[in-house]
Amino acid sequence: MNSLYNELKPVQRIIADYFLAADFESLNSSIEDKRLGYDSFQHFKISLSRDLKYEPDTVLPIFNMDDDPKLSIRKVFSEAISNLQATEAVVSFDAIKRAAERIIETKIVYFFGLGGSGKVGSIGEVWFSHIGYTARAVSDPYEMIVTAGHAQPAHNIIALSHSGSTVPVIDAVNIAKSSGAFIIGITNYSKSPIAQLSEVVLLTACPERRVHFARSNSMVAQSTILRSLYILAAARSGKGVGERVDDIEASVNARLRIK
Repeated sequence: MNSLYNELKPVQRIIADYFLAADFESLNSSIEDKRLGYDSFQHFKISLSRDLKYEPDTVLPIFNMDDDPKLSIRKVFSEAISNLQATEAVVSFDAIKRAAERIIETKIVYFFGLGGSGKVGSIGEVWFSHIGYTARAVSDPYEMIVTAGHAQPAHNIIALSHSGSTVPVIDAVNIAKSSGAFIIGITNYSKSPIAQLSEVVLLTACPERRVHFARSNSMVAQSTILRSLYILAAARSGKGVGERVDDIEASVNARLRIK
């Protein structure tokens, strides 16, 4: 529900506010309209129960000058746990599987994102490179346009944006999509421009103000979704890739780690 809140009409926000403020008895309510973005009432109840169990005001604001250090640390962990569980309730496992199957098919993946989302893309590049995929993270707007201009139907573009409205990412995705690239969007908002441009949308559920120096909670959820894609791809890589990964790990141990 949190992932759709900013997109709801005023009357729908009133309804959402009621459910978010209610106790667990509201789980027995019945609904006919799926406007809130749930495939079924059961899905709605699961997501709602998690929203109620992990209320944002128990951990937010994450940054407070008067907080005891232990409280600040506890807030960080509580926020991460809350956002991951909310994301697990909202994201479609079938969509993750579909995205993974497409990446496995072509073994070519590019990550487009700015700021924190760009850093998450860099992690994704390392993961997929480790299993022999062609992977590249692009966080510079100019490089995004250049990379998108060379996109081909075999290319998978993972567009990372919490808001789903990051202009350079949208522009690059439009260019890549026009060349037939397969677009996978990871965003917090199902009706955002990036979501609308994507063949597969993987939703996070993280309340976050835009450009706030103490807020980067969406990065945890984004990286967890990317890791899910990576694990599914790694599981299908075959024995030969596994042996090469073992060789790489042996080289890393020999050259980069203290014995």
